[in-house]
Amino acid sequence: MNARLFLMVGCVAGMCATCTHKGTGLQGDKQVPVRTLILEADSLMRSDSLFWNASVDKAHPRVCVHDALIREKLDSAISLCPDKRTYLLKYTYLLRSWRLPEVLVLLREMDTCMRDSMSPELWNMKAMLEDYQGDLVVARKDFLRADSAYGVKVQEVAQDSLMYGFVRLEKAMNLALMKNDFRLLQEEIAFYERVHGSAMSGMEQLKKLTDKGEYYRQMFGQPE
Repeated sequence: MNARLFLMVGCVAGMCATCTHKGTGLQGDKQVPVRTLILEADSLMRSDSLFWNASVDKAHPRVCVHDALIREKLDSAISLCPDKRTYLLKYTYLLRSWRLPEVLVLLREMDTCMRDSMSPELWNMKAMLEDYQGDLVVARKDFLRADSAYGVKVQEVAQDSLMYGFVRLEKAMNLALMKNDFRLLQEEIAFYERVHGSAMSGMEQLKKLTDKGEYYRQMFGQPE
C-alpha cells in the first residue's frame, strides 16, 4: 500500500541529489555557505546507510545517528535562503524519519515561500496530511492544486509510456481521495494493466479501496 510513498521519497531524493551536485543556483554572498550546509547535511544523511538506504518504515521509523546536526544545518540553510533545494532536502529527511507533523508544518511553509515551485507530489502529500488532520477546506484546495499540476506533468511525460501511465494513476488517486470516490482510480488501473499487460506492485490493494479513511489508516496509521 505504501508503494506510492516509497516511489515519492525516491523521486524527491533523486531531485535533491541532482540539485546538491549541480549547485543551488543562488546568487551573491549566500551561495557558498548555503551550498556548504546542503552538502554537509546530505553527506551526513548518506553516511548512515541504514537510515538512507532502507525503505521507509512507518511502524519502526528510523532516526539518523546525526539527527541533531543534520537538522541544524538544514535549518541554517533555510534561514539564509528559503530555496527549493534546501526545502526538498529537509522534506526528504523528515519523511524518511516519519515525522508527519513536521512534514506538514514544512509543507505549509513551502506553500508560503515557494508555492509556484511545488510539484504535484508535494501538493498531494500536503492535501492528504491536511485531510488526515481534518482540515477539509484546505485539503480540497490542495487536491485541486495537485490535480492541475498533475495535468501539466501528464503532458510533459506523454512520450514515456511508463511514466505517462504512472502519472495518470497518481492523478486519478489524487481525485479519488478528494472526492472519496475510487471508481476513477479503478478505471485508471484497468487502463494501465491493459496497456502494459501487467500490474504495478501494490495495485491489488489499491483496487480494493472504497474509502479514503481506510487508505489513510494504511498509509499513515491512526489519527492522533
